[in-house]
Amino acid sequence: MGVTGWEKVGALTALYVIGMLWANWLMVRRVRGAVAARAAWTAADFDGCFTELDPRVAPAVREALVPYYGAGVVPRPEDTLRRFLKLDRAEVEDVALDAGARLGLSTAVERDALLVADLPDVAALVRYLGERARPS
Repeated sequence: MGVTGWEKVGALTALYVIGMLWANWLMVRRVRGAVAARAAWTAADFDGCFTELDPRVAPAVREALVPYYGAGVVPRPEDTLRRFLKLDRAEVEDVALDAGARLGLSTAVERDALLVADLPDVAALVRYLGERARPS
């Protein structure tokens, strides 16, 4: 006796649900690990990595990244946008636009949307916005 179509659908659905639970568990584990490992890393430490830039830029990027890190977790400059934070191109653009809006730069960031989407890490995002925040 062969497997019916409904049994195949049920098996595939079960595999999908298990895969989603696994992915969510890995994400929660990664965030918990980041919270524990970064307990001593502060907002002042993050901002101190970018003293050559306008002092408003690093806090604006930190605030724009809060939804991706969670409350109480401060980003590190070397955190990759795609691999560590799992952001896609549109989400990278959204973070840049949010931080740019906080700095009054949203139109300059919108114009460079393709460039923004290819930024590798948090430090590159801060420096990108820092260049646009410089007075002309």
